Amino acid sequence: MLGTSNATARALLLVSLMLIAPLSGCFGEDEVKELTADEALTIDGVAASEVILRAGEWHDVLLIGEGLRLSAAAHDVLLFVNGSLDLDSSVPVNGDRVLVQLLTTPYTTAVELTVYTKDGQKTVVDLPITNGTPIVSGKAWFEKMDYITCDTPSDDCGAYNHRWMGSPNPQFERAASYFQGHFEGLGYDTHLMRVIDTLNPTQPESLNVIAWKQGRSSECVQGMGAHMDIAPPAGPPGGGTWEGAYDNTAGTVTMMLYAQVLADMEVECDTFLALWSSEEEGLRGSNAFANNDCDACLPQDKELRFYINMDMMGISWPAVKENGDPFPYHAWSGPDIDPETQDVAITSILDHVHRNILNAPMDLRIDGSYGAGCDQHWDNHSNLVMDVHEDTFGRSDHVTFRNLGAQTIFHLGAYDDDYSAYHSPQDTLENMVAVVGGQENLEASIEFVMWAAMLEFFFADQTPEIRNVNA
Repeated sequence: MLGTSNATARALLLVSLMLIAPLSGCFGEDEVKELTADEALTIDGVAASEVILRAGEWHDVLLIGEGLRLSAAAHDVLLFVNGSLDLDSSVPVNGDRVLVQLLTTPYTTAVELTVYTKDGQKTVVDLPITNGTPIVSGKAWFEKMDYITCDTPSDDCGAYNHRWMGSPNPQFERAASYFQGHFEGLGYDTHLMRVIDTLNPTQPESLNVIAWKQGRSSECVQGMGAHMDIAPPAGPPGGGTWEGAYDNTAGTVTMMLYAQVLADMEVECDTFLALWSSEEEGLRGSNAFANNDCDACLPQDKELRFYINMDMMGISWPAVKENGDPFPYHAWSGPDIDPETQDVAITSILDHVHRNILNAPMDLRIDGSYGAGCDQHWDNHSNLVMDVHEDTFGRSDHVTFRNLGAQTIFHLGAYDDDYSAYHSPQDTLENMVAVVGGQENLEASIEFVMWAAMLEFFFADQTPEIRNVNA
Protein backbone atom coordinates (compact mmCIF):
# COMPACT_ATOMS: atom_id res chain seq x y z
CA MET A 1 0.00 0.00 0.00
CA LEU A 2 2.81 2.41 0.77
CA GLY A 3 4.33 1.96 -2.68
CA THR A 4 1.01 2.55 -4.41
CA SER A 5 0.44 5.78 -2.46
CA ASN A 6 3.86 7.18 -3.47
CA ALA A 7 3.19 6.38 -7.12
CA THR A 8 -0.14 8.16 -6.99
CA ALA A 9 1.46 11.25 -5.43
CA ARG A 10 4.16 11.38 -8.07
CA ALA A 11 1.55 11.11 -10.79
CA LEU A 12 -0.48 13.99 -9.34
CA LEU A 13 2.67 16.13 -9.10
CA LEU A 14 3.57 15.53 -12.73
CA VAL A 15 0.04 16.39 -13.87
CA SER A 16 0.15 19.61 -11.82
CA LEU A 17 3.48 20.65 -13.36
CA MET A 18 2.15 19.99 -16.83
CA LEU A 19 -0.89 22.16 -16.15
CA ILE A 20 1.13 24.99 -14.63
CA ALA A 21 3.82 25.10 -17.33
CA PRO A 22 1.68 26.71 -20.06
CA LEU A 23 0.56 29.38 -17.59
CA SER A 24 4.08 30.48 -16.70
CA GLY A 25 4.40 32.48 -19.91
CA CYS A 26 1.24 34.41 -19.06
CA PHE A 27 2.58 35.31 -15.64
CA GLY A 28 5.89 36.39 -17.25
CA GLU A 29 4.11 38.79 -19.59
CA ASP A 30 2.86 40.72 -16.54
CA GLU A 31 6.43 41.33 -15.34
CA VAL A 32 7.77 44.88 -15.83
CA LYS A 33 10.08 45.03 -18.82
CA GLU A 34 13.36 46.85 -18.18
CA LEU A 35 13.59 50.13 -20.09
CA THR A 36 16.66 50.62 -22.28
CA ALA A 37 18.18 53.96 -23.18
CA ASP A 38 17.77 53.47 -26.90
CA GLU A 39 14.05 52.78 -26.48
CA ALA A 40 13.52 56.05 -24.60
CA LEU A 41 16.11 58.53 -25.91
CA THR A 42 17.40 59.94 -29.15
CA ILE A 43 20.00 62.71 -29.16
CA ASP A 44 20.34 64.83 -32.28
CA GLY A 45 18.27 62.16 -34.05
CA VAL A 46 20.63 59.33 -33.10
CA ALA A 47 20.10 56.49 -30.63
CA ALA A 48 21.58 57.34 -27.22
CA SER A 49 24.08 54.47 -27.34
CA GLU A 50 25.67 55.88 -30.49
CA VAL A 51 26.05 59.51 -29.37
CA ILE A 52 29.20 61.43 -28.50
CA LEU A 53 28.30 64.86 -27.06
CA ARG A 54 30.25 67.99 -27.97
CA ALA A 55 31.05 70.20 -25.00
CA GLY A 56 29.59 73.70 -25.01
CA GLU A 57 27.09 72.98 -27.78
CA TRP A 58 23.32 72.52 -27.93
CA HIS A 59 21.95 68.99 -28.32
CA ASP A 60 18.34 68.02 -29.06
CA VAL A 61 17.15 65.26 -26.73
CA LEU A 62 13.86 63.48 -27.54
CA LEU A 63 12.38 61.48 -24.65
CA ILE A 64 9.71 59.04 -25.82
CA GLY A 65 7.33 57.21 -23.50
CA GLU A 66 4.26 58.08 -21.48
CA GLY A 67 4.98 58.84 -17.85
CA LEU A 68 8.77 59.08 -18.27
CA ARG A 69 10.99 61.74 -16.72
CA LEU A 70 14.49 62.87 -17.76
CA SER A 71 17.00 64.12 -15.21
CA ALA A 72 20.53 65.49 -15.55
CA ALA A 73 22.82 64.50 -12.71
CA ALA A 74 25.57 67.15 -12.84
CA HIS A 75 25.45 70.91 -12.28
CA ASP A 76 27.19 71.55 -15.59
CA VAL A 77 24.65 69.57 -17.63
CA LEU A 78 21.71 71.92 -18.23
CA LEU A 79 18.27 71.12 -19.63
CA PHE A 80 16.12 73.66 -21.49
CA VAL A 81 12.40 73.26 -22.21
CA ASN A 82 10.50 75.56 -24.56
CA GLY A 83 13.57 77.75 -24.91
CA SER A 84 14.21 78.37 -21.19
CA LEU A 85 16.38 76.76 -18.53
CA ASP A 86 14.71 74.13 -16.34
CA LEU A 87 15.99 75.00 -12.86
CA ASP A 88 15.42 71.48 -11.49
CA SER A 89 17.06 69.70 -14.45
CA SER A 90 14.20 67.19 -14.28
CA VAL A 91 11.75 67.17 -17.19
CA PRO A 92 8.54 65.04 -17.35
CA VAL A 93 6.83 63.74 -20.48
CA ASN A 94 3.44 65.36 -20.93
CA GLY A 95 1.82 63.11 -23.53
CA ASP A 96 3.99 60.51 -25.19
CA ARG A 97 7.17 62.52 -25.82
CA VAL A 98 9.04 65.71 -24.95
CA LEU A 99 11.83 67.60 -26.73
CA VAL A 100 14.56 68.96 -24.49
CA GLN A 101 17.64 71.01 -25.38
CA LEU A 102 20.74 69.87 -23.51
CA LEU A 103 23.68 72.21 -23.00
CA THR A 104 26.99 71.50 -21.31
CA THR A 105 29.70 74.01 -20.49
CA PRO A 106 33.03 73.87 -22.36
CA TYR A 107 34.47 72.48 -19.12
CA THR A 108 32.07 69.54 -18.67
CA THR A 109 33.92 66.21 -18.57
CA ALA A 110 31.12 63.73 -17.80
CA VAL A 111 27.43 63.56 -18.71
CA GLU A 112 24.99 61.29 -16.93
CA LEU A 113 21.30 61.29 -17.79
CA THR A 114 18.68 59.30 -15.90
CA VAL A 115 15.32 58.21 -17.30
CA TYR A 116 12.65 57.44 -14.68
CA THR A 117 9.48 55.47 -15.37
CA LYS A 118 6.18 56.18 -13.65
CA ASP A 119 6.52 53.03 -11.54
CA GLY A 120 9.92 54.02 -10.14
CA GLN A 121 12.36 52.24 -12.42
CA LYS A 122 15.35 54.16 -13.65
CA THR A 123 17.81 53.80 -16.49
CA VAL A 124 21.15 55.60 -16.23
CA VAL A 125 22.87 56.72 -19.43
CA ASP A 126 26.55 57.67 -19.37
CA LEU A 127 27.36 59.69 -22.49
CA PRO A 128 30.90 60.24 -23.76
CA ILE A 129 31.86 63.85 -24.43
CA THR A 130 34.47 65.51 -26.59
CA ASN A 131 35.57 69.07 -27.35
CA GLY A 132 33.01 71.09 -29.26
CA THR A 133 32.48 74.60 -30.59
CA PRO A 134 30.98 76.49 -27.61
CA ILE A 135 27.91 78.62 -28.29
CA VAL A 136 29.98 81.56 -27.03
CA SER A 137 33.68 81.04 -27.57
CA GLY A 138 36.93 82.85 -27.08
CA LYS A 139 37.82 82.11 -30.69
CA ALA A 140 34.67 83.77 -32.08
CA TRP A 141 35.22 86.70 -29.72
CA PHE A 142 38.80 87.19 -30.91
CA GLU A 143 37.81 87.08 -34.58
CA LYS A 144 35.15 89.76 -34.04
CA MET A 145 37.56 91.87 -31.95
CA ASP A 146 40.13 91.69 -34.72
CA TYR A 147 37.54 92.76 -37.29
CA ILE A 148 36.44 95.78 -35.24
CA THR A 149 39.87 96.99 -34.07
CA CYS A 150 41.89 96.63 -37.30
CA ASP A 151 43.14 99.80 -38.98
CA THR A 152 41.94 100.11 -42.58
CA PRO A 153 38.37 99.34 -43.70
CA SER A 154 38.06 96.47 -46.18
CA ASP A 155 36.02 93.30 -46.69
CA ASP A 156 38.02 91.73 -43.86
CA CYS A 157 38.32 94.80 -41.64
CA GLY A 158 35.59 96.95 -40.16
CA ALA A 159 37.97 99.41 -38.47
CA TYR A 160 35.36 100.71 -36.01
CA ASN A 161 37.84 102.60 -33.84
CA HIS A 162 37.90 106.20 -32.53
CA ARG A 163 34.53 105.69 -30.79
CA TRP A 164 34.71 108.83 -28.67
CA MET A 165 31.31 110.13 -27.69
CA GLY A 166 30.92 113.56 -29.25
CA SER A 167 28.39 115.91 -30.82
CA PRO A 168 28.73 114.50 -33.39
CA ASN A 169 31.66 112.12 -34.00
CA PRO A 170 31.29 110.48 -37.44
CA GLN A 171 33.36 107.47 -36.35
CA PHE A 172 31.07 106.85 -33.40
CA GLU A 173 28.00 107.21 -35.62
CA ARG A 174 29.46 104.75 -38.13
CA ALA A 175 30.23 102.19 -35.43
CA ALA A 176 26.80 102.57 -33.81
CA SER A 177 25.12 101.91 -37.16
CA TYR A 178 27.22 98.77 -37.60
CA PHE A 179 26.27 97.48 -34.15
CA GLN A 180 22.61 98.30 -34.77
CA GLY A 181 22.72 96.28 -37.97
CA HIS A 182 24.12 93.28 -36.11
CA PHE A 183 21.16 93.16 -33.71
CA GLU A 184 18.61 93.91 -36.42
CA GLY A 185 19.97 91.10 -38.55
CA LEU A 186 19.29 88.69 -35.69
CA GLY A 187 15.65 89.75 -35.49
CA TYR A 188 15.71 92.11 -32.50
CA ASP A 189 13.58 95.25 -32.31
CA THR A 190 16.59 97.56 -32.43
CA HIS A 191 16.84 101.32 -31.86
CA LEU A 192 19.48 104.00 -32.11
CA MET A 193 18.53 105.99 -29.04
CA ARG A 194 19.74 109.58 -29.27
CA VAL A 195 19.34 111.99 -26.36
CA ILE A 196 20.61 115.56 -26.56
CA ASP A 197 20.68 116.48 -22.89
CA THR A 198 23.22 119.28 -22.82
CA LEU A 199 24.68 122.03 -24.99
CA ASN A 200 28.06 121.73 -23.31
CA PRO A 201 30.56 120.21 -25.78
CA THR A 202 32.47 118.63 -22.89
CA GLN A 203 29.30 116.70 -21.95
CA PRO A 204 28.21 115.33 -25.35
CA GLU A 205 24.90 113.81 -26.28
CA SER A 206 24.08 110.13 -25.75
CA LEU A 207 23.68 107.64 -28.57
CA ASN A 208 22.85 104.10 -27.41
CA VAL A 209 22.09 100.93 -29.35
CA ILE A 210 19.13 99.17 -27.70
CA ALA A 211 17.95 95.73 -28.89
CA TRP A 212 14.65 94.48 -27.44
CA LYS A 213 13.30 90.94 -27.17
CA GLN A 214 9.72 90.37 -26.03
CA GLY A 215 9.18 88.18 -22.96
CA ARG A 216 6.39 85.85 -21.86
CA SER A 217 5.28 88.33 -19.20
CA SER A 218 4.21 91.88 -19.91
CA GLU A 219 4.80 92.88 -16.27
CA CYS A 220 8.61 92.91 -16.03
CA VAL A 221 11.83 93.91 -17.76
CA GLN A 222 15.47 92.82 -17.46
CA GLY A 223 18.69 93.26 -19.40
CA MET A 224 22.39 93.01 -20.11
CA GLY A 225 24.72 95.66 -21.43
CA ALA A 226 28.19 97.06 -22.06
CA HIS A 227 29.44 100.50 -22.99
CA MET A 228 30.73 100.91 -26.55
CA ASP A 229 32.34 104.33 -26.13
CA ILE A 230 36.05 104.62 -25.35
CA ALA A 231 38.17 107.07 -23.37
CA PRO A 232 38.57 110.32 -25.38
CA PRO A 233 41.94 111.85 -26.29
CA ALA A 234 43.80 113.35 -23.33
CA GLY A 235 41.45 111.52 -20.95
CA PRO A 236 42.88 110.46 -17.59
CA PRO A 237 44.72 108.54 -16.37
CA GLY A 238 46.51 107.31 -19.51
CA GLY A 239 45.82 110.01 -22.08
CA GLY A 240 42.90 108.42 -23.90
CA THR A 241 42.74 105.73 -26.55
CA TRP A 242 41.57 105.12 -30.13
CA GLU A 243 40.97 101.36 -30.06
CA GLY A 244 39.80 100.80 -26.49
CA ALA A 245 40.22 97.06 -26.91
CA TYR A 246 39.92 96.19 -23.23
CA ASP A 247 37.79 99.17 -22.21
CA ASN A 248 35.37 98.38 -23.69
CA THR A 249 35.43 96.84 -27.14
CA ALA A 250 35.79 93.54 -25.30
CA GLY A 251 32.44 93.94 -23.54
CA THR A 252 30.83 95.26 -26.72
CA VAL A 253 31.77 92.13 -28.68
CA THR A 254 30.56 89.97 -25.78
CA MET A 255 27.09 91.51 -26.12
CA MET A 256 27.12 90.81 -29.86
CA LEU A 257 27.82 87.13 -29.17
CA TYR A 258 25.11 86.95 -26.50
CA ALA A 259 22.63 88.34 -29.00
CA GLN A 260 23.33 85.40 -31.29
CA VAL A 261 22.59 82.91 -28.49
CA LEU A 262 19.46 84.59 -27.15
CA ALA A 263 17.88 85.22 -30.56
CA ASP A 264 16.26 81.76 -30.65
CA MET A 265 15.52 81.46 -26.94
CA GLU A 266 12.50 82.44 -24.87
CA VAL A 267 12.78 84.94 -22.02
CA GLU A 268 10.47 85.49 -19.08
CA CYS A 269 10.48 89.30 -19.17
CA ASP A 270 10.95 91.87 -21.89
CA THR A 271 14.72 91.90 -22.31
CA PHE A 272 17.09 94.60 -23.55
CA LEU A 273 20.58 94.00 -24.85
CA ALA A 274 22.30 97.38 -24.84
CA LEU A 275 25.46 99.10 -25.98
CA TRP A 276 25.79 102.30 -23.99
CA SER A 277 27.43 105.57 -24.89
CA SER A 278 28.98 108.19 -22.61
CA GLU A 279 29.94 105.75 -19.86
CA GLU A 280 33.31 107.45 -19.83
CA GLU A 281 31.50 110.80 -19.34
CA GLY A 282 29.58 109.64 -16.27
CA LEU A 283 27.15 106.82 -17.19
CA ARG A 284 25.16 109.32 -19.20
CA GLY A 285 24.03 106.89 -21.88
CA SER A 286 22.51 104.32 -19.52
CA ASN A 287 21.02 107.08 -17.39
CA ALA A 288 19.34 108.58 -20.45
CA PHE A 289 17.84 105.16 -21.27
CA ALA A 290 16.67 104.51 -17.73
CA ASN A 291 15.21 107.90 -16.87
CA ASN A 292 13.70 109.28 -20.08
CA ASP A 293 10.43 108.55 -21.86
CA CYS A 294 10.97 107.33 -25.43
CA ASP A 295 10.16 104.35 -27.64
CA ALA A 296 13.47 102.64 -26.89
CA CYS A 297 13.73 103.73 -23.26
CA LEU A 298 13.25 101.62 -20.15
CA PRO A 299 9.48 101.16 -19.57
CA GLN A 300 8.39 102.99 -16.44
CA ASP A 301 5.31 100.79 -15.92
CA LYS A 302 7.14 97.45 -15.62
CA GLU A 303 9.18 95.94 -12.81
CA LEU A 304 12.91 96.15 -13.50
CA ARG A 305 14.16 92.79 -12.16
CA PHE A 306 17.88 92.53 -12.91
CA TYR A 307 20.74 93.81 -15.04
CA ILE A 308 24.14 92.23 -15.85
CA ASN A 309 27.03 94.52 -16.88
CA MET A 310 30.13 93.66 -18.91
CA ASP A 311 33.02 96.13 -18.69
CA MET A 312 36.74 95.42 -19.32
CA MET A 313 36.72 91.74 -20.24
CA GLY A 314 39.39 89.13 -20.87
CA ILE A 315 42.40 90.07 -18.77
CA SER A 316 41.50 87.96 -15.76
CA TRP A 317 41.82 84.45 -14.35
CA PRO A 318 42.93 81.97 -15.70
CA ALA A 319 45.45 84.29 -17.40
CA VAL A 320 48.60 85.03 -15.42
CA LYS A 321 50.99 87.97 -15.21
CA GLU A 322 54.66 87.90 -16.15
CA ASN A 323 55.55 87.14 -12.52
CA GLY A 324 53.30 84.08 -12.50
CA ASP A 325 50.50 85.53 -10.36
CA PRO A 326 47.01 85.13 -11.81
CA PHE A 327 45.14 88.20 -12.93
CA PRO A 328 42.14 89.04 -10.71
CA TYR A 329 38.60 88.10 -11.65
CA HIS A 330 35.83 90.32 -10.26
CA ALA A 331 32.09 89.61 -10.24
CA TRP A 332 30.13 91.83 -7.88
CA SER A 333 26.41 91.65 -7.16
CA GLY A 334 24.16 94.21 -5.54
CA PRO A 335 22.60 96.15 -4.03
CA ASP A 336 24.79 95.36 -1.03
CA ILE A 337 22.77 97.15 1.64
CA ASP A 338 24.23 95.37 4.67
CA PRO A 339 27.83 94.10 4.43
CA GLU A 340 27.11 91.45 7.08
CA THR A 341 24.24 89.73 5.24
CA GLN A 342 23.27 88.59 1.77
CA ASP A 343 20.80 91.17 0.50
CA VAL A 344 19.72 89.92 -2.93
CA ALA A 345 18.81 86.57 -4.46
CA ILE A 346 21.00 87.13 -7.51
CA THR A 347 24.04 86.65 -5.26
CA SER A 348 23.09 82.98 -4.84
CA ILE A 349 23.09 82.60 -8.63
CA LEU A 350 26.45 84.37 -8.87
CA ASP A 351 27.92 81.95 -6.35
CA HIS A 352 26.25 78.85 -7.83
CA VAL A 353 27.46 79.56 -11.35
CA HIS A 354 31.08 80.08 -10.34
CA ARG A 355 31.34 77.52 -7.55
CA ASN A 356 29.16 74.63 -8.77
CA ILE A 357 28.80 74.94 -12.54
CA LEU A 358 32.13 76.40 -13.65
CA ASN A 359 34.07 74.93 -10.71
CA ALA A 360 36.11 78.10 -10.22
CA PRO A 361 38.89 78.12 -7.59
CA MET A 362 36.94 80.20 -5.07
CA ASP A 363 39.71 80.33 -2.46
CA LEU A 364 42.64 81.20 -4.73
CA ARG A 365 44.72 83.96 -3.14
CA ILE A 366 48.07 85.67 -3.70
CA ASP A 367 50.36 87.73 -1.52
CA GLY A 368 49.86 91.46 -1.80
CA SER A 369 46.73 93.12 -3.14
CA TYR A 370 45.10 94.07 -6.43
CA GLY A 371 44.35 97.54 -7.74
CA ALA A 372 40.55 97.49 -8.02
CA GLY A 373 39.38 98.35 -4.53
CA CYS A 374 35.73 97.68 -3.77
CA ASP A 375 33.74 99.67 -1.25
CA GLN A 376 32.32 97.24 1.28
CA HIS A 377 34.66 94.27 1.52
CA TRP A 378 38.04 95.25 0.16
CA ASP A 379 39.95 94.55 3.37
CA ASN A 380 38.79 90.93 3.28
CA HIS A 381 39.17 90.37 -0.46
CA SER A 382 42.16 92.46 -1.56
CA ASN A 383 44.25 89.36 -2.36
CA LEU A 384 41.40 87.11 -3.56
CA VAL A 385 41.84 86.15 -7.22
CA MET A 386 38.26 84.88 -7.69
CA ASP A 387 36.57 87.93 -6.18
CA VAL A 388 32.88 86.93 -6.35
CA HIS A 389 30.46 88.46 -3.82
CA GLU A 390 28.04 91.29 -3.08
CA ASP A 391 29.56 94.74 -3.17
CA THR A 392 28.74 98.41 -3.63
CA PHE A 393 31.47 99.08 -6.21
CA GLY A 394 30.35 101.60 -8.83
CA ARG A 395 31.89 103.40 -11.81
CA SER A 396 30.06 101.49 -14.53
CA ASP A 397 26.58 101.25 -16.02
CA HIS A 398 25.22 98.72 -13.54
CA VAL A 399 24.98 101.59 -11.04
CA THR A 400 22.24 103.20 -13.16
CA PHE A 401 20.02 100.14 -12.70
CA ARG A 402 21.03 99.39 -9.14
CA ASN A 403 19.86 102.88 -8.25
CA LEU A 404 16.43 101.92 -9.59
CA GLY A 405 16.23 98.84 -7.36
CA ALA A 406 17.33 96.22 -9.88
CA GLN A 407 19.45 93.30 -8.72
CA THR A 408 22.74 93.61 -10.59
CA ILE A 409 25.94 91.75 -11.44
CA PHE A 410 29.05 93.59 -12.62
CA HIS A 411 31.84 91.63 -14.36
CA LEU A 412 35.28 93.21 -14.43
CA GLY A 413 38.80 91.91 -14.96
CA ALA A 414 42.17 93.51 -14.25
CA TYR A 415 42.15 97.18 -13.38
CA ASP A 416 44.44 100.06 -12.34
CA ASP A 417 47.83 98.62 -11.32
CA ASP A 418 47.10 95.29 -13.03
CA TYR A 419 46.68 96.77 -16.52
CA SER A 420 48.99 99.69 -17.26
CA ALA A 421 47.32 100.36 -20.65
CA TYR A 422 44.06 101.45 -18.98
CA HIS A 423 42.68 104.52 -20.83
CA SER A 424 45.86 104.83 -22.88
CA PRO A 425 46.82 104.51 -26.56
CA GLN A 426 48.34 101.13 -25.66
CA ASP A 427 44.90 99.63 -24.97
CA THR A 428 44.90 97.54 -28.14
CA LEU A 429 44.03 93.95 -28.99
CA GLU A 430 47.67 93.33 -29.75
CA ASN A 431 48.62 94.56 -26.30
CA MET A 432 45.96 92.42 -24.63
CA VAL A 433 47.47 89.35 -26.31
CA ALA A 434 50.95 90.33 -25.14
CA VAL A 435 49.86 91.04 -21.55
CA VAL A 436 48.32 87.58 -21.04
CA GLY A 437 51.06 85.69 -22.87
CA GLY A 438 49.39 84.81 -26.15
CA GLN A 439 46.12 84.62 -28.07
CA GLU A 440 45.21 81.21 -26.66
CA ASN A 441 45.41 82.53 -23.08
CA LEU A 442 43.31 85.56 -23.96
CA GLU A 443 40.65 83.40 -25.59
CA ALA A 444 40.53 81.11 -22.54
CA SER A 445 40.09 84.06 -20.16
CA ILE A 446 37.33 85.77 -22.11
CA GLU A 447 35.51 82.48 -22.71
CA PHE A 448 35.29 81.81 -18.98
CA VAL A 449 33.75 85.17 -18.08
CA MET A 450 31.39 85.06 -21.08
CA TRP A 451 30.05 81.70 -19.92
CA ALA A 452 29.69 82.95 -16.36
CA ALA A 453 27.55 85.96 -17.30
CA MET A 454 25.49 84.02 -19.84
CA LEU A 455 24.67 81.31 -17.29
CA GLU A 456 23.78 83.97 -14.73
CA PHE A 457 21.27 85.37 -17.19
CA PHE A 458 19.74 81.93 -17.86
CA PHE A 459 19.24 81.30 -14.14
CA ALA A 460 18.09 84.81 -13.23
CA ASP A 461 15.54 84.77 -16.04
CA GLN A 462 13.83 81.72 -14.48
CA THR A 463 14.20 82.59 -10.78
CA PRO A 464 11.05 84.29 -9.39
CA GLU A 465 12.85 85.39 -6.21
CA ILE A 466 14.85 87.87 -8.24
CA ARG A 467 12.69 90.96 -7.87
CA ASN A 468 13.27 94.66 -7.78
CA VAL A 469 14.26 95.49 -4.20
CA ASN A 470 11.56 98.19 -4.16
CA ALA A 471 8.81 95.85 -5.38
